[in-house]
Amino acid sequence: AIVRREIFEIIRNRTLLLAIVLPPVILIALPIIAAAVDTGKHLSPQVIQNLVAARPEWADFTPKQLASAFGLQQMQFVFLLMPATVPLAIASYSIVGEKQTRSLEAVIAAPISTEELLAGKAIAAITPAVLTVWLAYGVLIGVAALTLGGAITRVIMDPTWFATVFALGPAIGLVSVVVGIAISSRVNDPRAVQQIGTVILIPLVAFMVLQLQAGQLLATKDYLLAAAGVAALGVVGIRVAARLFGRESILTRWR
Repeated sequence: AIVRREIFEIIRNRTLLLAIVLPPVILIALPIIAAAVDTGKHLSPQVIQNLVAARPEWADFTPKQLASAFGLQQMQFVFLLMPATVPLAIASYSIVGEKQTRSLEAVIAAPISTEELLAGKAIAAITPAVLTVWLAYGVLIGVAALTLGGAITRVIMDPTWFATVFALGPAIGLVSVVVGIAISSRVNDPRAVQQIGTVILIPLVAFMVLQLQAGQLLATKDYLLAAAGVAALGVVGIRVAARLFGRESILTRWR
């Protein structure tokens, strides 16, 4: 019931709806552009050696294809941005926004535990972003097959992409929404929640830059281990957020 109610509220909020609908266009366009644009620069022999060692199936690629494939691998991190940011925006409205519109009282009065309440809000916040990313990934594969050719399309269907999109992305979304809920319990402005919560983007951006500069690629198991670790952090975070939520006092504190 909590999940259905939250999803209905998202549909009614045009700002949140646009935040879910518009990013997929970028998720599809950026990888296609990154693979299609020829900068005229080729990778260094050392980087090529590193890439072929990590991805033996790239051994027959031309220098241009290798550059395109390496650029595409960096786009995996773009697919992590939406699960990291959209659930945060939804979570901030779900707590602070509902307090401002006086619709939170009925939810808090519901005969369920605080952890169940927050878990319901978390699922409702994560689901739209994750499903949209999955849809965008499917469309990306189709567009790539039509415009980039079979070799580069297979790069996008690399197991690391599946691990990123279907495992690490949802795990990051869980942490994002937990952070949003925890912060929302202490502030009364959705914008403040989003500004503070964007700190979780720093590790993603830093890691992408480091991988790009080093000319290295992670293995599928690395992404899966990261997903497991982040998911565990999110589950623990729900318990912490439940303690911070202060269900009995939150309404009087915000008056």
